[in-house]
Amino acid sequence: MDRVALLTAGVALVVSGCSSDTADGAGSAGAAATASRPAASKVAEPSRALVKWAGQMCEATELFETMRTDSAIGVEDISDPPADALIGAEFTAMGYLWDTSSSLDEVVEGLDAVRPSGIAAADRLHGDLSKEVARVRPKVTALSDSSEHTSPAEDSVDRAERVGRLIASLKIPEPDLAAVAAQEPKLSAAYGAAPECAPPGPLPKAADGTDLGACADGACEILVTKKVHLRVGAWKVRVSLTETKATVRNDGSEGGVGEIWLSTGGTGTFGEGGGDELTAKAIAVNRDGAVLNFRAKS
Repeated sequence: MDRVALLTAGVALVVSGCSSDTADGAGSAGAAATASRPAASKVAEPSRALVKWAGQMCEATELFETMRTDSAIGVEDISDPPADALIGAEFTAMGYLWDTSSSLDEVVEGLDAVRPSGIAAADRLHGDLSKEVARVRPKVTALSDSSEHTSPAEDSVDRAERVGRLIASLKIPEPDLAAVAAQEPKLSAAYGAAPECAPPGPLPKAADGTDLGACADGACEILVTKKVHLRVGAWKVRVSLTETKATVRNDGSEGGVGEIWLSTGGTGTFGEGGGDELTAKAIAVNRDGAVLNFRAKS
């Protein structure tokens, strides 16, 4: 939302007609013109504190929404694993439980950092969202804790599915932040000024676009928007996505296998020192896809 500045300019009223030669006549006309001119007004620039508040709330809300989306994708991979899944559902579930519990902790930390704004509707939204998260957090934490089990994988699929249902039950309170801001001029200006509240920018341009064939020679930079299989030099690679990370799985040039999870700026390497290696770097990852750089060497 762009910052809104409202400026009401006064308009002078010009009075025409017969005039008196007397000083009183001239004074009356001047008084009429002055009385008809409204005073100029302007919405003040938002305070730094309110801009900070809006930014923190936008950030916490984004973490909340991303957690829900990534959780749904993760549960689907557990309950309906792909035919080429590298590891059993129990181990996929273990990773899901750790990731989801950590993501929920990040949401809580983000909300805890938000101080009162002084705007009743805004503070009510913050309180309601904090209560919504607190409603499921103890259960998610308990289900994600494997210390009471013989092994971390014990019952992990069942526990992951239960956590998935808890996360899916989370809802953003209404009215949401954008709606609250629209009704509060000071908050609306702060919302528009906070960088965290701006729509996500587009992914950077990938040197090789969506051409998976460009990776065949062992070096490429591609845009991925859905699950794909490709070959990078001698390596067979599969890429799958969530809103925040790209999962790169390989079959290895000599039969080895592995998976790495990359968020924006992340880098991972398959292989051993002195032998064949494949390095993957996430240039950027968001809800629209990922720009990934691959380099193979032998």
